[in-house]
Amino acid sequence: MKLVVAGGTGFVGRHIARSLLDGGHQVTVLGRNPGKASSIPMLEGASAARGDVTDAASLQGTLDGADGVVAAVQFPGYPAEVPRAGLTFDRYDREGTENLIAEAKRAGVERYAYISGANSTATARENWYRAKGRAEETIRASGLSYFILRPSWAYGPGDRALNTYAAMARFSPAVPMIVRMQGRKVIAQRIQPVFIEDVALAVRRAFERQDAWGHSFEIGGPEVMTMRQVIETLLEVSGKRRAILPVPDVLAKTGVAPLSLLPRPPMTPAAIDFITQDGLVDITELEKVLDVHPLALREGLSRYIGRG
Repeated sequence: MKLVVAGGTGFVGRHIARSLLDGGHQVTVLGRNPGKASSIPMLEGASAARGDVTDAASLQGTLDGADGVVAAVQFPGYPAEVPRAGLTFDRYDREGTENLIAEAKRAGVERYAYISGANSTATARENWYRAKGRAEETIRASGLSYFILRPSWAYGPGDRALNTYAAMARFSPAVPMIVRMQGRKVIAQRIQPVFIEDVALAVRRAFERQDAWGHSFEIGGPEVMTMRQVIETLLEVSGKRRAILPVPDVLAKTGVAPLSLLPRPPMTPAAIDFITQDGLVDITELEKVLDVHPLALREGLSRYIGRG
């Protein structure tokens, strides 16, 4: 198939593009800076095109001749929103989906795959869940054949989450861990870390199996883990002995608040709320329909830790 991966140079998109290429598909990565693709080794074999999902005019013609689209777009600086610069979940997920769906329908594309997120719903209080939930509603109402994948906490080579902890462990005697507080009580974050290659495999399998279409699937690792357990596993696999230093979320928000004044803040108080949310999923249908069996965190980490 001829497939277009919107956001194909990002962390999630590049791994999906590689998996699709390995599956024998013709892949074009679509992004604001298509020249970036040539500097990413894992995108060898893919073509690139310019298109910004927040600019409908820039998408015209980019999907012509494509059999399917994969939307894996993340805004610059994700997940730290900068509303004054238009860098928000709503603009990229909800509005971006509306623009990309419109172009897909104009171009006669038959299949649309969307990388959403655990807990997404159009009525959510949190804007990140709400934006993705509204995007899902647009997709379901589009008339296109759709595949929606909702990952828990994705990690792997090139991620900006778990690898941040790994970097701190290299140079610091202690690894800080932001914790949610309710009064004086720590509320343990519960997630199911999922190896990015399993996410990519699920997308590839969708394009190989007709019964995957018209459905939403959740994906996460087989273990429900606290963030402390995640960091402890990372340290064990990488052979590091480090203290883990809990940092209350209120204190962390106070510390990063001044960064919100920067044009592209690396972290914001709202982003701290985002990264400390639970991410629990049910992978029963994923395993049954797509025959994807996500790796446990220890095994996933062992596949790339130490490779740089």
